[in-house]
Amino acid sequence: MTPLPGGRPPIVISGVGVITALGDDLDALREALCSGRRAVVASADGAGEARIPDFDSARYATIRGMRMYNRTTRLGICATKLALVDAAMEADSCPSEELGVVTASTSGHLGTLIEYDRSLVAVGLQRTNPAWMPLAIPSAPGAMIALSFGAKAFSMTLSQGAASSLDALGLGMRLIESRRARACVVVGAFSPCPELSLAASRAGMFAPAGEFRVFDRRSRGTAFGEAAAAVVLERLDDCQHRGKTPMAVLRGYGSAFATRPSELSAALARAGRAALRMATLGSADIRLVSSGANGLPERDRSEARALVALLGDAAAQPPVVAAKASLGECVDASGLLQMLVALFALRSGAVPPIPALDEPDVPGLRYARPHMTVDDGHALATATSSTGACSALVLSARHAA
Repeated sequence: MTPLPGGRPPIVISGVGVITALGDDLDALREALCSGRRAVVASADGAGEARIPDFDSARYATIRGMRMYNRTTRLGICATKLALVDAAMEADSCPSEELGVVTASTSGHLGTLIEYDRSLVAVGLQRTNPAWMPLAIPSAPGAMIALSFGAKAFSMTLSQGAASSLDALGLGMRLIESRRARACVVVGAFSPCPELSLAASRAGMFAPAGEFRVFDRRSRGTAFGEAAAAVVLERLDDCQHRGKTPMAVLRGYGSAFATRPSELSAALARAGRAALRMATLGSADIRLVSSGANGLPERDRSEARALVALLGDAAAQPPVVAAKASLGECVDASGLLQMLVALFALRSGAVPPIPALDEPDVPGLRYARPHMTVDDGHALATATSSTGACSALVLSARHAA
């Protein structure tokens, strides 16, 4: 096994599972995004949202007790199943003691918690289903995913909003590097419960469905998107020993924190520089940027300014894509989805355009337009949360890159 610069063992992606409103496999998602399709439509109150049509967990996984789990947890379980199948990691290929799970989940428990509390008030303790209580804690979705697949090496949950799944990938890299497990599933899922959508609406976060756009001068807000994504991480030698061809290599990760909104741009640039240092790459080596822009004007401006500062003289070279412009803000699943968009772009050469971007708010970047292409190489994915967490990840589509 050829180590990465610095002597680090290559950590690769050997399997992918994805369920979105635009498709439930990577090829379908690539085709939809590259053709400019958008999943965001008008909800009952006129705000935009993207929902998975006709989701039935039984199509993907048969797990005992699944009917008790909320929709976010079921989505996470199904994406995990797809990733393990794609990695050819079922049956005896990886013992339970050598399989771990890192879950990105900030509000995945919220719907169950509200239902449990409402039942306590409405019908009392004696008539409330006690099985809801352990499912109402923040780590419950990740714990149920680990239990569903017998992952005994570890089960960890990270809760950093839209930065969660990039953070989970960074943690998964470290855990596999240190041989805490032979394989690690990193999973993120998001399905907004009505109370969460109501709170976001009252906070003025949502744009009308027909006016949802990102990076644009006319951006007015975001739109929630429902999705789940999972990847299997392994060391390169373990993946090749199983006869599996790796899909990508994770080369670098960095994180930072902004204590106030005005510091978000600088913090994201620090996270990006940390990821590039870990990958021993320069800004000129980046061929594609998969941004976390979601339509909230100040957040989008901060992200764009951070990219201009991070990339410097090379800022106008790599195409900048924004998956949330098509899929909506998928919160805990969004970083994984952004990474997968970067992966299929590097592998296919096709860059998905940013829909409805007519007047970029911040100049200096090469925002993705129809029919753009990208050379194989390295990609940068970035993410920020509403609380100030900033994360960045560098990946390559091939180990030799």
